[in-house]
Amino acid sequence: MGRLRFPLRTDHLTLQPENEEKIWEEPWAVRLTESGKPIGTLTVGSAGIAGEVTIHAELEPTYQNRGYGREIFYFLAKFVFRFRDLKEISAVCEHENDRCVHALEKAGYVLREHKDGKDHYSMKKPKTAWTGLYLGIGVCAGLTLGIVLSNLWAGIVTGVLAGIVVGFLLDRRENR
Repeated sequence: MGRLRFPLRTDHLTLQPENEEKIWEEPWAVRLTESGKPIGTLTVGSAGIAGEVTIHAELEPTYQNRGYGREIFYFLAKFVFRFRDLKEISAVCEHENDRCVHALEKAGYVLREHKDGKDHYSMKKPKTAWTGLYLGIGVCAGLTLGIVLSNLWAGIVTGVLAGIVVGFLLDRRENR
């Protein structure tokens, strides 16, 4: 991945790590893009599990309930999943904090566990779909090859196998 450029901009917010060299350890400032006014903080850190990070956002009360939480949680998932070795992003909130629960769910996070009065949400990195794509291409190519060879069965089997192999190799490469 190329050099990261900060600040990160969402539709309404600017997210800026306090230390660009330590984005996983240091807090981030959350500001309104238009005015530059600081409205909260954000932390992104290790979850203690390989391939997983946790996030926590705090917004000033006057800026809560405006959709900014959803915007932060959604955008950070997109940002984190740019890193190949990161496969999951998680967040924890109080069970009674309806605004946080709503923001996480609207951003696409899934409730994984309710423990000790806290809801544990996460989002997993979407899987790649090269195998499915190349399987479809393989079927089409196999039909064409089968017609040319006057053996539809042999053409389809060859096309499907080639599509699966190419798709599997591309999926594996992308997941590394």
